[in-house]
Amino acid sequence: MRCEIHFYYIIFSIITSATAGKIGTGFPFDCIYANEECPNEHIKFWLYKNETNHESLLLNPLNLTAANFEPRWPLKILIHGFNGNRFASPNLETRAILLRTQPVHVISADYSRLSRFPCYYPWAVRNAHVVARCLAQLVDNLIESGIYSERDIHLIGFSLGAQIAGLTANSVRQPLHRITGLDPAGPAFVTQNLRDKLDASDAEFVDVIHTDPFFYSTLERSGHADFYPNLEQFFQPGCNLVQDGRIRNCNHFRAPAYYAESIGSERGFWSYQCGEWFQFVMQQCRQYAHVPHTQMGYFVSRK
Repeated sequence: MRCEIHFYYIIFSIITSATAGKIGTGFPFDCIYANEECPNEHIKFWLYKNETNHESLLLNPLNLTAANFEPRWPLKILIHGFNGNRFASPNLETRAILLRTQPVHVISADYSRLSRFPCYYPWAVRNAHVVARCLAQLVDNLIESGIYSERDIHLIGFSLGAQIAGLTANSVRQPLHRITGLDPAGPAFVTQNLRDKLDASDAEFVDVIHTDPFFYSTLERSGHADFYPNLEQFFQPGCNLVQDGRIRNCNHFRAPAYYAESIGSERGFWSYQCGEWFQFVMQQCRQYAHVPHTQMGYFVSRK
């Protein structure tokens, strides 16, 4: 299942942002604000293991059992985006291949009730802060109970989920080790306040893939290693503005697709630094082709 973010949600957000205080939380699309408590009835965490790939265990963040995480493999936490759920991107593309090819466990966050279409702004954006605090509670308890160290935990978020991964850094007791942002959501996150968006200070290493930087995401650097595949093209390969008679955000969903492919690819997505924005615009990136290349995606180099 692929949950598409409709073209009109930004227009809707502009209209509703001016009237949200007047119309209440339920009018007219049953949009809600999350209560501030953690654990939260609308925020769930599901554990997947390779031997139980098609089954999942609902976790209680306040009562974690070490035996559920045996063997003690590294942990990947997947965070879906707006109008998603635990079966949608990045889970759709990455969960199965992670469990099949890597010695890891996966937790899929699900806050779908708090991010339904068309309730993006201000509802889902504000709810993102609550989701982040509840995710931080889970991470803290995994570490403090001795089940994991911070170095074994890796947050992977798509769109709004990428911003939630960054916001989680505001609440964890120990610094996060790695965050991967897959085309972080742009609308409502264009701000100079680093605490309100994903940035390089949120983890020891933050890598980001930007596939729709001019519309649903942002062109701004958000990590230590930011990748802009096919930036010189308006559409990502295989994408068009209209597909199946509907306007689709295909570019946006290429980020989790590329990331998933990088996990099982024998060739990888090799990249090199272009230098400055002006040099990219003037098509002078080739002068940097001699610098050491690095892989984009799961096996990114941290050098």
